[in-house]
Amino acid sequence: MTVDFEWPKTIPEWRNRCWEPEGSRPYDLWKPEPLQNFFQEHGYTLWISMYEQGLGDNVELLPPNGEPRRPDGFTFLTRYQCEPGIVIYKSNFSHVNNIHCPARTIHNQDVLIRLVSIDGDVTADEHYEAIQRLSAGQSAFRGDNYTLPLLNELEFNGLKFVVFPLLSLGAAYMPWFYNVAEILDYLMQVFKGVKFCHDNLIAHLDLDSDNILYNFAGARMQPNEVVESNVTGPFRSHFPIRYYITDFEMAVCFDKDSDPASRKITGLPNDRVGRAGEYDREYAPEMLLSEPYCPFKVDVWYLGRMLNIDMDTEVKGFIETHLKALHEDFSFDDVFGKYFAQDIIQSEQIMQAFDEVRSTTTVQLSFT
Repeated sequence: MTVDFEWPKTIPEWRNRCWEPEGSRPYDLWKPEPLQNFFQEHGYTLWISMYEQGLGDNVELLPPNGEPRRPDGFTFLTRYQCEPGIVIYKSNFSHVNNIHCPARTIHNQDVLIRLVSIDGDVTADEHYEAIQRLSAGQSAFRGDNYTLPLLNELEFNGLKFVVFPLLSLGAAYMPWFYNVAEILDYLMQVFKGVKFCHDNLIAHLDLDSDNILYNFAGARMQPNEVVESNVTGPFRSHFPIRYYITDFEMAVCFDKDSDPASRKITGLPNDRVGRAGEYDREYAPEMLLSEPYCPFKVDVWYLGRMLNIDMDTEVKGFIETHLKALHEDFSFDDVFGKYFAQDIIQSEQIMQAFDEVRSTTTVQLSFT
């Protein structure tokens, strides 16, 4: 790297350098030697770019050494991967977004390093506040907290980075549910996760399945052709699956002493963080109005939209029954509160509600 290299001054500028100017690539801002050396001094070696190694015109990253990934307590493999004779392929990471980059620790555990803020750029203040409130300190130990725990914070030349466990892609890419119990588990974890955020006065404003991660280390999701699936069981039977809500870049945070009536915002969430025209979701109806709106109700709207799209016709009746008031004036607890009345959610209640509409939907016991 030459001495006149100039780092971006804002998060939007960093993002814009992903593919601009022409010829730029997502890895460009991560490959300067001073930054790589800085991470190594703190025990992290960034994954390497196949393109930079002359291994093809792609955005795939590979671990920096040939050692297998060591367990970290956050991620698991399936038993399919452990069957005799199964070829274990080297992990890879599709680096299509330059805001983050995977790294390997000195103990061969894999993490994800994300740029969270830049000195002088206020557009990222609430993102950092949300991480501190949800993912750091004692909150990270809460069993009802479904956000990724913050492992470390690093600062280099005014660039503030956060380190998280490296998990698999969003829930949109995982295998479909095997039975009704797996659907209920998914719903309850996501509902509890959103409620935990709201209890801490944080609205996500970007809820969708690509921002729901799960604790799979990657590799084989299905049995080898020579292995009977009934021997090893369905995908989610292989480890205690846990879902995580991630990416709070659009989030809004309110102070605990604030007047509840004042907890409203105006405008589009992407405009608030300096990303005009960069919102890959359908806008909630109230976002397009000039009046202040409740961001917590918007979260519920997006939650309902996400589940309705993801589940599609198989559980459409269930979703419509419990989210039918999405366009009415209500809070999260108005819709889901009865399921959180006790510390332990009564899954039997949800199962009973599901059964009420089961006869009129296409839901089957098994979805394989």
